[in-house]
Amino acid sequence: MKSKLKLQIEHIRSFASEQSIPIRPITLLVGENSSGKSTFLAIASCVLNPEASPVKPPFNEPPYGLGNYETIATYKAGRYGRNDSFSMGFEFEKSRSLTKRKVTATYCQENGQPILARYQDEEMNRQFTLNIKDRIVSGSLTFSPTQNSPVERIDIGGEKQKDLVLNDHLYDFLQFADLRRTYFPLIIREMQFQRPELRNKLLHTVMFKPPVEPFTETFSFAPIRTKPKRTYDESKEDYSPEGEHIPSLLARYLSEQPLSQAAQLVVDALHEFGQDSGLFRQLEVKKLGKGPADPFQIQVGTGGPKANLVDVGYGISQAMPVIVQSVLRQKRSLLLIQQPEVHLHPRAQAALGTFFAKLAAKGDSTYIIETHSDHLVDRIRQEVANGVPKPQDVQILFFGRPKLETTVYPISLDEMGNVLDAPEQYRRFFLEEEMRLFT
Repeated sequence: MKSKLKLQIEHIRSFASEQSIPIRPITLLVGENSSGKSTFLAIASCVLNPEASPVKPPFNEPPYGLGNYETIATYKAGRYGRNDSFSMGFEFEKSRSLTKRKVTATYCQENGQPILARYQDEEMNRQFTLNIKDRIVSGSLTFSPTQNSPVERIDIGGEKQKDLVLNDHLYDFLQFADLRRTYFPLIIREMQFQRPELRNKLLHTVMFKPPVEPFTETFSFAPIRTKPKRTYDESKEDYSPEGEHIPSLLARYLSEQPLSQAAQLVVDALHEFGQDSGLFRQLEVKKLGKGPADPFQIQVGTGGPKANLVDVGYGISQAMPVIVQSVLRQKRSLLLIQQPEVHLHPRAQAALGTFFAKLAAKGDSTYIIETHSDHLVDRIRQEVANGVPKPQDVQILFFGRPKLETTVYPISLDEMGNVLDAPEQYRRFFLEEEMRLFT
């Protein structure tokens, strides 16, 4: 059985009502501008990034910028006004195991900013609930060491203080804690137990079983990647959503002798995509010195004499970060990609579809791709018909927003790559355009 994952969104911008949206190894976000696709990616980054804390979610970490509470919470005209809270979370069922987890974080407003008001985390034989109101923390932790063991309950703060005493500084500590990954050790560490045996029981049954995460790492790609340079004179290898680190990575990998495994993966992927897209036949690094930190140039071979990256158009420089970082991801990575087809000819857009299809077929990472390219989508459909990937590994999410509220319609594919259960408005524009051509 494949892992099952759903993203939960409620009262966030145009997602006015609660929606549970499925995610598969290739998830394509399609729909008109301002229909909620970028918001969906931003929420996915906040919720599914294992390094993100629900206490201080990265609403405005590049390449996203959701703003403050006023620009995040749903606003309805008239007497409804703005929602007094919003929620986001996920449901995850791990493959080949009985592990199921559901996480929901609810936020309210304080001084114009969203603050955590309620956090619920359920996983098989344990449930953790945390409430924060007026900087007072309360909640409960329920667990059993095994499925057949009696359920233990610990009340945190509030009126019930039978088992522990709430630390006065817990709220301030929460502001800097990675709550999702460390809440069990956090509770144990920050509380003074009146029953020492309860503390020991927690240490042995809960603390060493951290919550299961859907992904090991998350990468977000900006819709416009960095401009190419004629000469690169500064080494940058720290990840950047705009791909500023990619030239330095290429310079290191392409200069290796012999090539490492990672370098070989990069070289092979670039070569295959270059041939399939028709963008280039070869990429080389020209060193302008003998030292590892000396300036360098990226040379592109298209059939004639090699040219500088700056002189061959924007397409290659926009595609390179997507190709290289996608290849270098670890297992169980999540890649959130905005408009990978920017500045690419339809042939190259289709080649990206093949590239993502082959990566997803390996079954170790997930790609959520916001796109306006029919060529990319149709190529993935063709690859499904060819058997790579399987139809159950592909999900098209159509974002419809006829008025003010977004509704996400999941569309599946059959074994021939045909769309199933598409709403009436899906591709209506394209059909109407074709009719205009005929008339």
